[in-house]
Amino acid sequence: MSVLILGGDRIDPLKELLYDLGVPNILHWAARNQKCGRKQDKPIPTGVNIVVMLTNFLNHNSMKHYRAEAKSKSIPIIYTTRSTQCLREDFLKVVSELDQESEICKQCKHYLTCYNGSKK
Repeated sequence: MSVLILGGDRIDPLKELLYDLGVPNILHWAARNQKCGRKQDKPIPTGVNIVVMLTNFLNHNSMKHYRAEAKSKSIPIIYTTRSTQCLREDFLKVVSELDQESEICKQCKHYLTCYNGSKK
C-alpha cells in the first residue's frame, strides 16, 4: 500500500502512525506554496492507493487540483489536520469501507487475517 501525504512540513508522527497501521510506502509533498506543490509538474504517482490532505497546511488551489485528480483515478481521499488521532480515525474509516477485492486490501500485510471469513 502506498499513501501520498499533501501538506505539512514536519510529518514524522503521521508517518510513524501510518507505518504502525501497515502502510509501507509513504510519499510526502509539502504543497503549501507554489514552489512545493507545482501541480502541473507533479501528477499523483501511479501506485498511490490513498491521498491524505492536511487541510491546515495545503493551499486551496493545490487541494482543488489534487482532489479532482484523485477522484478521476478513484483514489480515496482523507481530509484531516496534522493530528495523529484524527488521521488514525479517518484512515481506519476509509480502510473499513473497502471490500475484499480492493487492491489496497490485497496489498496489506493483514489481508489474510481480515478476510478469513469473519469480515464481510
